[in-house]
Amino acid sequence: MKGIRALFVLLVAGAVLATVAWSASSKTHAITPIPAFTPTELTAVPGDNWVTSRGDMYNRQYSSLTDIGKSNVSQLKVAWHTRVAVPTKGKPNFTGSSAEAEPVVYNGTMYMPDAQGNVFAFDAVTGERLWYYKPKYPKGFSAGLPTSRGVVIGDGKVFMAQTDGSVVGLDQGTGRVAWKTKVGDYKQGYFFTSPPTYVDGTLIAGTSGGDFGARCKVVGMDAKTGKVKWSFFVIPTGKQFGADTWPKKRAFLGGGAIWAPLTVDPALGLVYVGVGNPIPYNGNVRGKGKELFTESVVALNYKTGKYKWHFQEVHHDIWDYDTAANPLVLFDLNIKGKMRHAVASIGKTGWVYILDRATGKPVLGINEKKVPQMASQHTWPTQPIPVGQPFAAQCPDLKQWKGYKAPDGKPYNSGCLFTPYTTGHYTLFAPAALGGADWPPSSYSVKTGYLYICSKDSSALWKALPQAQAGKLKPLGNFFQVEGLFTPKGSPGTKSLGKVVAMDMRTNRRVWSANFAPGDICYSGILATGGGLVVGGRNDNRLQAYDDQTGKLLWSSPKLVASIAAPPMTYTVDGKQYVAVYAGGNGLSASFGTAKVTYGSDLYTFALPS
Repeated sequence: MKGIRALFVLLVAGAVLATVAWSASSKTHAITPIPAFTPTELTAVPGDNWVTSRGDMYNRQYSSLTDIGKSNVSQLKVAWHTRVAVPTKGKPNFTGSSAEAEPVVYNGTMYMPDAQGNVFAFDAVTGERLWYYKPKYPKGFSAGLPTSRGVVIGDGKVFMAQTDGSVVGLDQGTGRVAWKTKVGDYKQGYFFTSPPTYVDGTLIAGTSGGDFGARCKVVGMDAKTGKVKWSFFVIPTGKQFGADTWPKKRAFLGGGAIWAPLTVDPALGLVYVGVGNPIPYNGNVRGKGKELFTESVVALNYKTGKYKWHFQEVHHDIWDYDTAANPLVLFDLNIKGKMRHAVASIGKTGWVYILDRATGKPVLGINEKKVPQMASQHTWPTQPIPVGQPFAAQCPDLKQWKGYKAPDGKPYNSGCLFTPYTTGHYTLFAPAALGGADWPPSSYSVKTGYLYICSKDSSALWKALPQAQAGKLKPLGNFFQVEGLFTPKGSPGTKSLGKVVAMDMRTNRRVWSANFAPGDICYSGILATGGGLVVGGRNDNRLQAYDDQTGKLLWSSPKLVASIAAPPMTYTVDGKQYVAVYAGGNGLSASFGTAKVTYGSDLYTFALPS
């Protein structure tokens, strides 16, 4: 009787740690020591392991695994499911959180953070929690805003860039802190959203917080000690190159947030950085200028931080078209009979900008074309327009706005991409600040040569703040946000239609598009596999798989406990392939879409039945 009771207690304890819906094995794997990965290992197409938050150092979000494919994906079942949260006496409150993290896996152990910045290690076969790390944030700091999108591993450690502006190195076996370095003061607006990039014993990370007043930067750090080796500020000053693209008297010395994980080409010795918008958003107080290096792809020497080249995608941005939002992707492909080594920037503008990795020159052509002007906004006369097709609508769907009246009762102006707005009346334009493509990562398939984008057709109604008000700081959580535009109270603000789009990188033209229901934005990110699958999540709590050649929907999971706003990934243990995704909802997808969003903090893995 005592033996039966003991067994019952063990089963209940196990259920608390991991709710197992179906599992091929209950074996707990020992934590394998994580090596100091070589650049060759980090740029190889992922197979059994998934050692960076985007699969490899090229940010391709692609796996060579083929066990789960078009013929059997419909048989996927939940292998295990667990709540990702630190132990608590009360019920965890995830309302309004943004669960955007992607797990990494090495030899049967999974590592990931939750929406509050806690870091966990799980057995990748059973879901058993092996350890957790709970950060000690400064007094008065709340971890709920912003969120954490993943960790990176290397040389026996798990590295986490925290939302309080610090980076921490954790022992992979215990989760204990090996070192912690403060990179930026959160009181000055600094924080991290994405994990660092690990290469050659160095961590390279870009700070976020430009919209909160921070002058954002890229730092190179010693992975063993956390010591900062070099820094590169993306907003130049004084005699630095690019400083003369700003007015001599600046409204604000800040901006240029770096939202995405950085990507590295070790053969060229370069790290590629996507830089976000200038502040304040509208240009009526900023003066005239291109404002480097905002809205640019910047290449730096990853060992020294020295500038190599840049390409600016939006001059004097007033629409919040972050170049930094979607992770830059490196790929090698035969284009027009020549092998090209390219970097793809997937823009909020709805364009893919394809550049040569060594020089920054366009691969297929990007032409400066005249755009609408507004003197009060100091708009730039031309903007770069890539050769090919946009992946998202660049004019509003007026049917969505039929019957709507602006709050002031006056007619509102309507225009397409790069239409400026003013303080005098409301302006409808597309894409909105969500894009196009926002932060959810795209996937490049080495098998098809296609780039698969988690996209949306979006439009927004904006009105600029008066000069006297724009540029002022206003409280927002732990930070002070720089005011710059106004979306009227009672306005729909943004209307959208989510979709998954396949783009052929040989031509930069659309191959197929799989549309969601109106108001349901794509906000999870994409995984492509050697099995011919394109996998993404939905706000309606489902994970779905498409045919990578046609876009045909092949599988939808049962409804999970929360909406999916994080990228899926895949790995194998003991020869068995799993697909994992973090389901927890997202505050932005709730704010800018009409589809219902459910919150939580739940990790699911799927596999084929034995």
